Amino acid sequence: MNFRFGITLATRLFGALLLLPITVLAADTAELQGSWELVSGRYLDGNGQWVEYQSLGLEAIKVVADGHFSFTTVAPDKKGKGTKLWAAGSGHFELDGDHYVEYPTLNSFNVPKGQGFRFHIQLQGDEWRTQRIENGVLKEEEVWRRIRAANLPTAAQ
Repeated sequence: MNFRFGITLATRLFGALLLLPITVLAADTAELQGSWELVSGRYLDGNGQWVEYQSLGLEAIKVVADGHFSFTTVAPDKKGKGTKLWAAGSGHFELDGDHYVEYPTLNSFNVPKGQGFRFHIQLQGDEWRTQRIENGVLKEEEVWRRIRAANLPTAAQ
């Protein structure tokens, strides 16, 4: 009876595991290579209040290739005429399992040379989630979606 219970339990546990979404922890840079668009995000401001990217109307694209990254983030122009630069940066990155560190060399926000931004990351299909934690405090969260060639506008559009 105990043997039968053990087999039944093992079968149910295995079946439940198959239903869980598969999350890939980035083991190598090949999984991050490509172009990404910002889906959502938020950051902790100087007053300890969360600011949602959506409330600022932010849009961003990040490109990751050959150990380097580059991103451009724009916000609506207050005059209602298109967008203006909100932030931009580029540099190299390091990847160690589920930790990704960006070292900006060019940036619009005066980061000193050599200072990095460390993120805990999760990849699930074409979705890339990041969390930046400093001194044990969550400071920023972002969700990015891979841009596939099929989703790009053509010249006629």
